[in-house]
Amino acid sequence: MHRIARCVLVGIVAIALWPAPSAGAPQAALARPISLALLMAAPGRSDLSWSFMHWLGAEQARRTGQVSDLRVVVSTPATALSDMTLVVRDGQFDLIYVASFSTYGTALRDLANRFPDRQYAISDIRPQFGDADPGNRAVLGLLYQQEQPSAMAGALAAALALHYDCPSVGIVLGREIPVLHEFEMGYKWGVDWAIRRLSETNPDLVRNKRLARAARKDRVLWTYTGAFNDPARGREATEAQVRQGACVVYQVAGATGLGVLGYMDDHHRTRNVPIGQPPFAIGVDTVQEWVSPHVVGSALKRADEAVLLAVRLVREGRFREVVQRDRSLWLNFGNRGTWFSDAQLVREWVRRAVEIGALDGAKGTEVLANYGRLREPQPRWVWELVDGLRRLIEQGRVDIPRPFGDPQRWPIERLRETYG
Repeated sequence: MHRIARCVLVGIVAIALWPAPSAGAPQAALARPISLALLMAAPGRSDLSWSFMHWLGAEQARRTGQVSDLRVVVSTPATALSDMTLVVRDGQFDLIYVASFSTYGTALRDLANRFPDRQYAISDIRPQFGDADPGNRAVLGLLYQQEQPSAMAGALAAALALHYDCPSVGIVLGREIPVLHEFEMGYKWGVDWAIRRLSETNPDLVRNKRLARAARKDRVLWTYTGAFNDPARGREATEAQVRQGACVVYQVAGATGLGVLGYMDDHHRTRNVPIGQPPFAIGVDTVQEWVSPHVVGSALKRADEAVLLAVRLVREGRFREVVQRDRSLWLNFGNRGTWFSDAQLVREWVRRAVEIGALDGAKGTEVLANYGRLREPQPRWVWELVDGLRRLIEQGRVDIPRPFGDPQRWPIERLRETYG
């Protein structure tokens, strides 16, 4: 477990490593610090992904003086209503930020209607209120185009599977909810895009490869584990996919995904498979290259940016104006609210962590050495393919399925008929 402990240490200081947010007014124009309550699902920030990223944003706001009073609440579904009721009734918080709609969604609808004078924000869901509901004026949704980094994850997985001639790639998810449909379909689309792209530009890389010969619907093994806090389920699903030939597995399962990464570590160790050889994992939400030396990339959802954005809107006195006008705001590649990790970003994290004394030089050198050992055996065309897709996404030149963002255009049932 020393790998995870190291990740927590580095992650705690990562709040100082992200680029400064670009949205909002200059610091000098901001009002007094505010009080913030951050409500997260168990196990909280130790999931090292979704909750962790929300905590990073809240902690950065506190460290930079935007928040003077920060309360972090971690709940289970059984305690969510009582926990949130205590926070709302307290009346001392300028902003109540909900990081898990599956845990707090029902409580939020009830409490926002009963206490519409409070200001609430929630990630990953459009606020569900009627026009006449009091809560309709009080809740801001922060949404993410997670299909964008997921498509890059799919392209990377497909490229590596083609290079190593694997018959399939995999994705392990948490509960089946609309937001995760977008991870699923972005990934499947990215796999298909990579094969089509290479077939046109460099057919020798695709010819006679098992992944390319497989039917489109059979290329991606996908498993919904039904949980976001059960590493054992993530491990079991990953083992099953690897046994079926998946040489890359994308984890989209919160703390359950730690089982995906743990399985990869154990697989390499027990079989004496060196770093840089499959199977590989792809991380989610934050830069999970820290957690395992077999994480070849991470699809980033900048929940830290969402928290910081909501804090700024409250401080500037614009929160209710934005709620009234927009109801929800989208984060994507255009505003760096979603992104995909690369070598430059990983190196920057290590360099700055060493500079501020959060990571000793020897350990930082080890992390980078392992990351170099991971990337070096992979052919250059793999990284060029993935980077090419990133540019196309930024330029708006690809149409990635959005079953959460636009479910009428992209119904999940029809997409599965095409992509599996």
